[in-house]
Amino acid sequence: MFSSIYKIQKVFVFSLLVFFALICYVQSQTPSKTNIRYSQKFERSELDLWLAESKKPTPLVINFHGGGFRQGDKRSFQKSSIVRKYLPEGVSFSSVNYPFVQQVDGNYFKILEHCAESILFLKKNAKKFNIDTDRISIMGNSAGALITCYLGHAKKLGISSIFPIQQPKGTPLLVPFFRKDGPVVMVYNRSGKNDKIHHPDFAIMVRDRCRELGVECKAYGVKGTGLDQLPNDKNVYDLAMNFFRKSWKEDERENK
Repeated sequence: MFSSIYKIQKVFVFSLLVFFALICYVQSQTPSKTNIRYSQKFERSELDLWLAESKKPTPLVINFHGGGFRQGDKRSFQKSSIVRKYLPEGVSFSSVNYPFVQQVDGNYFKILEHCAESILFLKKNAKKFNIDTDRISIMGNSAGALITCYLGHAKKLGISSIFPIQQPKGTPLLVPFFRKDGPVVMVYNRSGKNDKIHHPDFAIMVRDRCRELGVECKAYGVKGTGLDQLPNDKNVYDLAMNFFRKSWKEDERENK
């Protein structure tokens, strides 16, 4: 009898493992290409690509992971709902690794500058990857938000729009780099005022600087932070994709 119970337990546990494995598989979107080297400077100078099927060049959204410049990995983007939803709709994506601060002797700006090489690499290989270089947007969470702001406004890389998420405490150092002719901005902070690292005031800094310069900026956050709340029926990634598409002038392309 105990032998039968043991066998049943084994089958049950195995079934659970298979079930959770399937859930993880369904929730993850495997990249079309992985570990593509965009620079020889650092071991982590690699990116992944999700390439949409299209006869015409596709728009590209590039993501930079968070982790305080000390941890994190490009693979986390595989679980992003924005990839799962919009890859089948003809939008390509990339997720980028970059050196950690301990690998650049504490020079954060060296990381920011290095990240520009990933965009230059993708633009250089646009024909190979079927990418439309006039329709490139970038996004990133926390440390990735700082990278996103820097690449969009401190550098002139032909970026159409940027989507920083969880704008962190390094923001005051980057706000002076924003420029009148820089890309439009959608910033989103889901934290309240108790989060000192991602305090909503950092997102407000970005919004106010854009207003000073006349740069379009949508700034969203939670109630009571001074930021606009997300519309009740809208997902933040759907709003972001609509924002990207507007910056890519999709309507004008459809009417041609």
